[in-house]
Amino acid sequence: MEKEPLANASLIGLPDSGRVVIGFSGGADSTALAHWTMAQIGRERILLAHVNHCLRGEESERDQGFAENFARRHGLAIQVCRKDVGALARKRRQGLEECGRQVRYGFFARLAPGEKDRVLTAHNGDDNVETMLLNLCRGTGPDGLCGIPRSRGKILRPLLGVTREEIEKYCQANGLDYVTDSTNFSGDYARNRLRLQVIPVLRSLNPRVAQLAGQAAALLRQDRDYLREEALALLERARRPAPEGWGLEAETLLAAPEPLQSRALKLYLEQAGCSGLERRHVEAAGKVLAEGGGGDWPGGVELRCAQGLLWAGQKRPRQAFALPVVLGENPLPGGKILILQKKILPEIENHEKIQNLLFKNSLDYAIMTRTLVARNRRPGDRFSQAGRGVSKPLKQVFQELRIPAPLRGQAVLLECEGKIVWCQGAGAAQGFQPRKGGAAVLTVEIRSQAPPAGASRLGRDEGLE
Repeated sequence: MEKEPLANASLIGLPDSGRVVIGFSGGADSTALAHWTMAQIGRERILLAHVNHCLRGEESERDQGFAENFARRHGLAIQVCRKDVGALARKRRQGLEECGRQVRYGFFARLAPGEKDRVLTAHNGDDNVETMLLNLCRGTGPDGLCGIPRSRGKILRPLLGVTREEIEKYCQANGLDYVTDSTNFSGDYARNRLRLQVIPVLRSLNPRVAQLAGQAAALLRQDRDYLREEALALLERARRPAPEGWGLEAETLLAAPEPLQSRALKLYLEQAGCSGLERRHVEAAGKVLAEGGGGDWPGGVELRCAQGLLWAGQKRPRQAFALPVVLGENPLPGGKILILQKKILPEIENHEKIQNLLFKNSLDYAIMTRTLVARNRRPGDRFSQAGRGVSKPLKQVFQELRIPAPLRGQAVLLECEGKIVWCQGAGAAQGFQPRKGGAAVLTVEIRSQAPPAGASRLGRDEGLE
């Protein structure tokens, strides 16, 4: 089929079955991609996905017609999404590019729901150079110079190692017509100015600028991925040993080199729900870590550092609750799940070892015969921690555990017949801990609810149209 092969195109990462959705605008890049892919896999697997953004009047209708005719001529299935992106952007108060990107990738995600389904986009080597330069002009750090990844989630970019010139030669050699977006020649867009004015100068200095930029990006991605793994390891070292995960030890973070510290802070904020983080947000988090205090971050996240502990979480008004709970999973307010399990203890098990590793978050099952109620703290609450032999105000217990004050209202308590028998972070109350020789224990675990099923990473494409 091909008279001019795309030597550096690649379908690495494509499963041997499943739907292959190709983002198809009708331009040279997507036309070459669709034609080349037909020669690699069966046409029955391919689905062209065309989005009419309704932004260019008759030209938008022309592009849609071209896409439908291309699919018909080559025996390919096609799905078309028509969306007035201009009106939607105004409604959402977004820029046209960002809104259009969300529409496209949301459409692609809906067409590729299966585990082995994949989405192919036609980003090429020249797009990669433009993205790296755009990010550089915006003051990016190393991450922004890593360029466009060949794959992300279900998205594959087979033409990333191919230049735009090679793509146009491929179309010409194979007799492929394509449409041209007139806005590609407008000087109103920064990417166009780079494409039309800057890239030609760079190519005159070195005709292989696209390939060399791709090599540089690949090397930077290796460094970035290594530093990210090291930052994740730093976060794990800094986490408090308690399973509740209340915050990070500030001393551990402060002892780390700044490149790891800043990456760890960014990851921690993202895990807490921050979105759209910029360098200034990470720098502000570093100042909180070093000096204490706190404040609000994007995504409704509160970050604070006190008593040697740094923590971040969603700002939520304190909500009093008291809910009967049973064996199994019990959803609680604030996105938590309380898990209660009955576990039988082998008679030969070393009791002292169990005391140390298991019993803190376990109760004597034999005496848990009444209804258990999960609630948060109330004024006047007192708690007698197992092994301490003294009753204290719950506020004092939380202070000793270094639980941040704004989080104390979210701590889960278990109550039985009016008595607090277990406290999140402190464990079982005196008299309710597992007994030596007991046959069974009731284990208590608190987890955060998982993200919604089916969450996809198809929503970003590094700023490309």
